[in-house]
Amino acid sequence: MKKKIAAFDLDGTLLDAYAAVTEAFNCALGKLGYPPISRETLKRAVGKGDVNLAGRFVREPDIHRLLSLYKENQIRFFEGRIKLMDGCLELLDFLKGKNFRLGVATNRSEYAVAPLLEELNIKQYFDIICTADSVRNPKPHPEMLFKIMEFCGSSDRNEMFFAGDMNIDYLTGRNAVIDTYILLTGSSLREELENLEDINLFDNLVTLKKYLADKI
Repeated sequence: MKKKIAAFDLDGTLLDAYAAVTEAFNCALGKLGYPPISRETLKRAVGKGDVNLAGRFVREPDIHRLLSLYKENQIRFFEGRIKLMDGCLELLDFLKGKNFRLGVATNRSEYAVAPLLEELNIKQYFDIICTADSVRNPKPHPEMLFKIMEFCGSSDRNEMFFAGDMNIDYLTGRNAVIDTYILLTGSSLREELENLEDINLFDNLVTLKKYLADKI
């Protein structure tokens, strides 16, 4: 395996922030008079950016007000409500020990990403962070992956892999023609993923690290 660059989605892949996001989102919904939604409902709805998320639960005229309230509240819910996925630090340390360059490719908005990484003390692992605000075309467009690859000084797609947890991540990697690994720890269900063409599925980051250790 001739890899030297690794790109990761965040939510459902490296970290679990669903509890914090649900509380912040429900706080914003309540202020606008909408009923709360369950953690599982929100978990299944995330991944395509904040505007798409809001549009699923409020009327169109309320989308931007909801997002403003959500943005105001989200970061204060991080403390004690977010955690790293099992095996995250071990995988990041392993890759750094192999002199990999690491990047983040997330459809989250930029305002929340740095506080998330700082709260979990993993920001220092990453050479570049791509959010929905830093590209013209969010996932499943491959722009984020190409931006990470270019930043890391490579034009060879065989030198990079991407790991995510959703159908949208699978499509992003496929659109980029980059080796892609999908974790069963996030928003997409196994039955939604396992029949996708040439998909590389892993139960969690622990099993992904074992696979990579045999390849790198």
